[in-house]
Amino acid sequence: MSWQPTASLATLEVRAAMLRATREYFAATRALEVETPTLSAAAVTDVHLASVAARANGQTRWLHTSPEYAMKRLLAAGSGDIWQLCRVYRDGESGRWHNPEFTLLEWYRVGIDHHALMADVERLIAAVLPPGRVAERAERLTYREAVQ
Repeated sequence: MSWQPTASLATLEVRAAMLRATREYFAATRALEVETPTLSAAAVTDVHLASVAARANGQTRWLHTSPEYAMKRLLAAGSGDIWQLCRVYRDGESGRWHNPEFTLLEWYRVGIDHHALMADVERLIAAVLPPGRVAERAERLTYREAVQ
């Protein structure tokens, strides 16, 4: 194992710009950035995800696979629109293109339908990716159209 980083300085600069653009996008939409716990007393209930165990105070705890549960608690308490960029952990997802620890963006908008959410995703992608990397408008298909 080499001591040298695997990411180039250019890659780190692009990543930093994307993170900055993400924060600017959500700030402009007045969504609240939140930070939820990464360590939990319970593992994830999704049978397709494997949690990573950790020891704390002599007990087994679990690193979150997603901030979803904690964020939905905030929504239920009346938080309004929220978002989070955080490290998440998934066991069994390791390889050339997968690391068991990675950065995940999760966000929730209150009171919008799926059409408004699709538009939000389009605006976010346009705000984060460099100019010329995004089509003018994403093609929208129904589920039926997508599987035909």
